[in-house]
Amino acid sequence: MKTARIGATAPALFSSTKESPMSLKSNWFPITLLFLLFVPCFRHGAVAAPVSRPVFVRQIKWTGTSWFGSPIVSDLGTGTRKIIGTFYDIIVWDKNGNELARAPHGSNYPHKSRIYTPAVCADLDGDGIYEIVAASGDRVVAYEWRNNNLVLKNGWPASTCSAGQCPETRGLAAADLDNNGSIEIIATTTQTKHDGAQVFVFNADGSRYQPPGLSFQAWPRYNTANGYGNDGDVNGPGNHGYGCYGLNVGIGNLDDDPQQEIVVTFDNHQINVFQHTGISMLASPWFTNRSSQYSGNRLNWGQFIRWFDPTVERDHYHLHTGDWPHPSRNKWMQWTDSPPSVADINGDGKNEVVAVSNVEKDIPYDTKHHSIMVLQGSYGNGDQSAMRLPGWEQLPSSGYPLNRGNRSWYPPPNPPAPTIVDINGDGKPEILYAAHDGYIYCTSSTAHTLWRRNIQHGRAIMYASEIMVADLNRDNVPELILSTYGDP
Repeated sequence: MKTARIGATAPALFSSTKESPMSLKSNWFPITLLFLLFVPCFRHGAVAAPVSRPVFVRQIKWTGTSWFGSPIVSDLGTGTRKIIGTFYDIIVWDKNGNELARAPHGSNYPHKSRIYTPAVCADLDGDGIYEIVAASGDRVVAYEWRNNNLVLKNGWPASTCSAGQCPETRGLAAADLDNNGSIEIIATTTQTKHDGAQVFVFNADGSRYQPPGLSFQAWPRYNTANGYGNDGDVNGPGNHGYGCYGLNVGIGNLDDDPQQEIVVTFDNHQINVFQHTGISMLASPWFTNRSSQYSGNRLNWGQFIRWFDPTVERDHYHLHTGDWPHPSRNKWMQWTDSPPSVADINGDGKNEVVAVSNVEKDIPYDTKHHSIMVLQGSYGNGDQSAMRLPGWEQLPSSGYPLNRGNRSWYPPPNPPAPTIVDINGDGKPEILYAAHDGYIYCTSSTAHTLWRRNIQHGRAIMYASEIMVADLNRDNVPELILSTYGDP
């Protein structure tokens, strides 16, 4: 976060069995690091033991501005844990907070500007040397950890420029997409030109990922070429993206093949799933194009807007009846800052896409609430692909966002990244996220809101980080850990 007067909240403990606003006082400090909030979650048949109050160890000052790049704890392959921070510079400290190495930013350095999205820390190519990969401006850069120093990896940085523009890279993820033992890097950008690309995939050596045997260029996407495997004329109208502004990428297996898929959310109200080849996954044949020019044509995931009301989607994409929906009268999903996740929500062995969207209506657009959408993958004959998971037809939602008054960007609202984990021991995952109404939410695998907790501490504006889950005191009952920031 930007160095400013940030509301630093004291740690608080409370039960997750009923709604209870926190009452501890807080003070104002000009800091960038935030205190943590611990929330014990009760499991069936388990009794939660007290959690020790956090003990202040050290404050590391003058790191520079941090955005949404969470710190990483890793041994970087050495056996001794280290702290990694991504700000404008990339800094590595030892476990006691002593600086070990720094990769500076600037026009004469491998990365030029701020680091908006969380970094990747992994041994990309299995050579025993760990890398720290970060997105900065129009570049993705990889540094190797060698002899207690950050050394630029051969082949990097990689560019995310396209169509004569070099927008900011604000999404980063990594996985072994094709199961060949090396890790690919996926980056998303704020590109808005009609012929520009938003999604890039790089090999461990910084080159663009290209699976063997393809007759077309796999990445970046979208492209403007026509024909099989391309985006220009697919299903008739082609694919068209617009702006990935906030951590808009996730990875997971969403079909019957062994390769991983890439999920991307866009600022044009669309969410897409890409095969590792770059081809967009087809949606269920239940969805068809309503326009007269392409009437009845199949649609892939990224070729249609998602609407809040399932009857709107039924009438518009399946029955082709009634007035065309419009935000002046219908709520639509806005994925501008919606980090997607992949998980098996109903325990049937098949993964779903899970994402929290802000839901807009009216002209000019007004966010009414956040809502969780759970969409099925493409298994078997694909007849359920992109369909709402049964039981999730009506989307569980937050309250209306807090009034920002005349505040423009600061404090920046948090991307509502979902945390998906079984916190009550019933074998089914819950979905946790921080909305913009001053609450964190816990939702069951059957789309029921189990509880919400106020995190405002009496402040006019308060946002929260992604929620971490850990059993801090080893009593087999997990705690929820999050940081908060805001404005009086």
